[in-house]
Amino acid sequence: MAALGAAFCGCAVPRFVPGPDVPRNATLKTLGGPLVQAHRGSRGEFDDNAAGGFRWCIKKGIRGFETDIRFTKDRQLVIMHDSRVERTTDGKGVVEQMTLAELRQCRLKACSEPVPTLAEVLAPLAGRDDVFIELEMKAYPGGFYTPEVLADYCAKLEAAARAALKPGTYAFTCFNTNTLATMRRVAPKAPTGYIVGGVLSDAHIATALSLGCGSVAPSLRTKKEMVDKAHAAGLTVCLWMVQNAADWWLAKQRGADRVTSDYPHLLDLALRGKRKKVVAMDLDATLSQHRTPVPWRNLKALEALCEKHSCVMVGGGNAPRIHRQMCEFPIPILGNYGMQETMVTNGEFKVVRVASNAVDRAFFRRETDRLREKYGYTKYAGEPLEFHASGMVTFALLGLDATKEDKLAFDPDRRKRRAMYKDVCETFPGCSIFIGGTTSFDIAGKADNKYDATVRWAAERGFGPNDIVFIGDDFADGGGDSHARLRGLDLIVITDYRKFADAVGVLLK
Repeated sequence: MAALGAAFCGCAVPRFVPGPDVPRNATLKTLGGPLVQAHRGSRGEFDDNAAGGFRWCIKKGIRGFETDIRFTKDRQLVIMHDSRVERTTDGKGVVEQMTLAELRQCRLKACSEPVPTLAEVLAPLAGRDDVFIELEMKAYPGGFYTPEVLADYCAKLEAAARAALKPGTYAFTCFNTNTLATMRRVAPKAPTGYIVGGVLSDAHIATALSLGCGSVAPSLRTKKEMVDKAHAAGLTVCLWMVQNAADWWLAKQRGADRVTSDYPHLLDLALRGKRKKVVAMDLDATLSQHRTPVPWRNLKALEALCEKHSCVMVGGGNAPRIHRQMCEFPIPILGNYGMQETMVTNGEFKVVRVASNAVDRAFFRRETDRLREKYGYTKYAGEPLEFHASGMVTFALLGLDATKEDKLAFDPDRRKRRAMYKDVCETFPGCSIFIGGTTSFDIAGKADNKYDATVRWAAERGFGPNDIVFIGDDFADGGGDSHARLRGLDLIVITDYRKFADAVGVLLK
């Protein structure tokens, strides 16, 4: 594979440096190292600050957490990192300018859950003494957060945490010293921590102590001597971000008490010597922009993955087109949601399996006409359905001949089709349903989806579902990767294809 990588640009491919050897049968407890906190409830493996992510982590054995709390316009405590909702949800607006009812209409992009309240996130941790959660305060003085509102925010946050969580299992943290001072004034006994944007310094330690904090959270680049100074001053230390086993060992060597990671479950597996064996992945918006060549940096990361794992590309598109888009990288491809399988043998690209499904066209026309009538899409341009040679059916709400402008303006956030999604699924229970393109649903065979295709491919090579990690970007209900999430595969969630190489470091280092 290294020679292949060099052929792409005529230069050598740098190898990832593995972390230290892991003791057999090790656990985080027996390793004696820092507690791993799930950053935003495991944003890299589930979704960004989703209530379901915290429940999922608990089931996976994760016991450390970090999350972000804001006030809504009507002063309700909700979980959201950004001040605006666009990056992580299908909605628009500023959290503090929306009521709780308005905010709850926004659905998180990877898991389709509503934006959670603080109570929902704390529920699976309530009353436990084997967990720790860092409650980061995203309320900074100024604007909406007047002194009176900030004091109310701190009082409500402290009271909610104290009511749900056991003493010693939580702390209120913040970058902003004024917010920390307000919490100290409102609740003098509240456990607090000072988050540092860079490496730890003597000044940071002095600031934390002056605020009555019990912890500091600086960058992983912080040296051991500063961690030792913090400990000597009576502070615990959380280093961030720790995204792979090599990072964790570095944090351990530097004496960290806790670390924060986007990939706590996969990191835990790696530290226990139980890395995944099969890596399945989507292409568009995961490895590259839509229908554009895969960037060189991502190809290098893919090459490194192929050296350590059995890798397969699982796409909704045509396999030969995927092969070309991947610069003819020699990876097995499952195209058309698994209806097509290809591989490269001795440098030759081959289609080794093609499946097709029989379709009752009259049934599809009758049932889609009923759905059109129910939801008001009775006017359309051209044919209402496209029957593909594979047996997949495209249900085009605006018709196959709608203008490009009309298609792009129709449902950019997919809300219109998500409102219909459950009904479409119930109408065609023997099918896999995808929210496709800009105006349509793709209706394929029951087993023609990325979960079944991946599991079948892995089983043929002696691997089970627990051996698999699926890397994708479209996990929301009806998304092309959604079956992998809904059916329980472990995931890496990609929100920016340009960060693919960083995200897969947890599988390599």
